Amino acid sequence: MKNRKTYIPITLAELTNVTQSFSTSLEQIEYLAVTILGLQKKLKQNKTNENDDNELILEMIKFAENEIKNLGGRPVTWLKYPLVTNVHDYNELKGRLKDDGKLLEWVKFLYNNIERSDQEHDGILGWRFNDRVLRQAELDSTEKDGDDDEGFSQLLWEALDLSDDFVDHLKRQLETASFPVHKSTSEAVPINRFENETFDSSEKETISGKHKPHTAYVALEKKDGTKRGDAWSKLKRLASESKGEKQIELSGFGKIYLKRDREKPEDLIRYKHTKFEKPDDGYLINKGAFNRSWDKA
Repeated sequence: MKNRKTYIPITLAELTNVTQSFSTSLEQIEYLAVTILGLQKKLKQNKTNENDDNELILEMIKFAENEIKNLGGRPVTWLKYPLVTNVHDYNELKGRLKDDGKLLEWVKFLYNNIERSDQEHDGILGWRFNDRVLRQAELDSTEKDGDDDEGFSQLLWEALDLSDDFVDHLKRQLETASFPVHKSTSEAVPINRFENETFDSSEKETISGKHKPHTAYVALEKKDGTKRGDAWSKLKRLASESKGEKQIELSGFGKIYLKRDREKPEDLIRYKHTKFEKPDDGYLINKGAFNRSWDKA
């Protein structure tokens, strides 16, 4: 299904409608600027042969450029902070951002612009950066690298499939930030303390990909002779008991928070290493993934 926020419109009316669907002028400017890039690429493709679309494309580009001017013009920079997609690249830039006093805000920027993706890994939905940040990244890349979009293509590929390891790492950075009192002003001034990261053994194994809660649980239950249907029912009971608020002991894995999905309570279970904060918080385990893990165990 086409995402109305990202794909290039084919008519002027469609361009107008999609632009107006954004709530802020800056979002409208970003969308119009990305649309111009897409239309220019299409125009370039049509350059070798006369195409009936060319006149319409030029009209849409002119409309978009005028709209950007009317909305206040392009910002000085598109991306407020560098966009990274893995722990290694994060650590490469961490020192510079820390020296500039922008580390905490950078981490907030990265973490707050991550959302669930449509892709599954072992039955669990993955993570990705949202469309707005991807638009900003494309515009930023174009201004820096011109028509050479190889770098952005690689970034886009990675930004649409973020690892649990990276997302968890960012979350821990926020959780370990401290806000002491500044000596000279007696005011609370945020500083960054991201050095001491500790994990228990079960969390380390999960982050490194050695096992996820349901695969560890499946391995032990199957070894003990439990039937697959009974094991799934037991997992649902534990999720009902935990409700995302009570930490429970999961066989083969350790302490964890579970709860049943509100829309599909029979087929989806959510888990987190900390208490749930939102209705759709946490990672998903679906019944299909559970069954596949059972068959492999």
